[in-house]
Amino acid sequence: MKTKINDLGLLPDNAVTLYQFNRIHFWLNGQEQIRDIPPAMSTLDYLHHENCLFGTKCSCNEGDCGACTVVIAYLQEGAIRYEAINSCLYPMAKMHGKHLITIESLGTPEALHPIQQAMLDYRGTQCGYCTPGFVMSLFALLVTQLHPDSERILAALEGNLCRCTGYDSILKAALYLSEKYDIKGILPAWCREVEPLIFGHQIAAEYVCKTSNFMYHTTAYYVPRNLSELFGIQNEITDYKYINGGTDIMVQINISRAQYPVLIDLSELQELNGIYLKPDGIHIGANVTYSDVLESGIIKADLPALPQIIAQIASEQIRNFGTLSGNIGNASPVADSIPTLLAHKAILKLVSAQGERTLPLDPYYLDYKKTDLQPGEIIHSIIVPRPAKGSFQSALKASKRKSVDISSVSTAIHLQVTDSIITEAILALGGVAKTPVISKMFSSLLIGKSWTKLEVEHLAQSVAAEFQPISDVRGSEQYRTKMIHNHVLIYITQATEYFAIGGQA
Repeated sequence: MKTKINDLGLLPDNAVTLYQFNRIHFWLNGQEQIRDIPPAMSTLDYLHHENCLFGTKCSCNEGDCGACTVVIAYLQEGAIRYEAINSCLYPMAKMHGKHLITIESLGTPEALHPIQQAMLDYRGTQCGYCTPGFVMSLFALLVTQLHPDSERILAALEGNLCRCTGYDSILKAALYLSEKYDIKGILPAWCREVEPLIFGHQIAAEYVCKTSNFMYHTTAYYVPRNLSELFGIQNEITDYKYINGGTDIMVQINISRAQYPVLIDLSELQELNGIYLKPDGIHIGANVTYSDVLESGIIKADLPALPQIIAQIASEQIRNFGTLSGNIGNASPVADSIPTLLAHKAILKLVSAQGERTLPLDPYYLDYKKTDLQPGEIIHSIIVPRPAKGSFQSALKASKRKSVDISSVSTAIHLQVTDSIITEAILALGGVAKTPVISKMFSSLLIGKSWTKLEVEHLAQSVAAEFQPISDVRGSEQYRTKMIHNHVLIYITQATEYFAIGGQA
């Protein structure tokens, strides 16, 4: 018999403060920890309320400012990985088996860490509120990449806001560190001492009923390790919500005060990991993060438009734990990765206790925030057919800011031209309708036509007239219509140059 959670987010017959805690084993600033974590507690709340570590700051509480940046070290594919994350959005229950590193551990007033000293020497701090976040972002960069250039440094810091310095002094400090220090000079010895312990971590997470002084509407946070465990949990409870990266759900909890009685974390399901090249295409597991996509040699070789657009999604801190499948499952009409996947005829593999099925991404979207995902189903993986050799692909995003911003319009294109005849022409768009869409006009006006005889302005105007986008805070109807027109012109220009230097036109 399934356990029903009532409207207050409480298990019946239990006291108001009775929760199913996650007992997790991790390391905090080099020290081993075993703690009972209230469900849905963020890492930031844990640091503040359970440890009185206030060096990690709270500002926006939705992953936009970077003041709460911390670094985690964890095991991935046989290697220790160091990453910066937004602690305000990272559920503390996910810290099991990981090393959590905060600003307090890097230096002392008598012996500053080299990053802290450089920020001081180059006057990279004024009010100081944002400084811990900048230091931790630079720490994650400098312990993973040797001598990064200014472009790479700015990419690592795009999720950190400063309203005092104008950033130039921070960049100078970072460039100095990049030139003068290697990884060994940045990574403290006690971090290296924890690494073999992470390798040998074998302790399974537990669930413990315990009272709490903290009121949470989420009463349980489950972390199944395989599909069999997931289906067993689904069989026992109702009223659950899936979480993977959590970059959207934690914003809803923090800002909108959303209440989810039970969360099921899919990020430890082994069946959902990895990027593989198979006969039917590129398989991208549902646990694959944006950063994983950016680093994948398979995707860079066959699907370069995807990292092209993902590099413009959120910030490095968010990309380190936000997932591609989450961008799909959230069903936002302005989800930036979706047009690229639509343009390449992506297919979803969906699984449940009843079995599995595949579904093209296009019909997956039924209406605004409504999908064809059935109760009990999850996205297992995304399958993208390999583009034909010599085909043209690209992606564009129109937004008010270059980074850490939601798009007004996002688009992607896939073109195949053989002997000057267009054989494939797909233009997908986000932000112009209730769901991400494919332009029928674009395909009908191009397929079968000669590439050398295009009426480009007529094409751009026709595609722009196909949609009736709404006006909202991110752009008026007129602006969005103009962006559709302009994106078509840009794509045709890009494709013409591409085919001229080696494509198959």
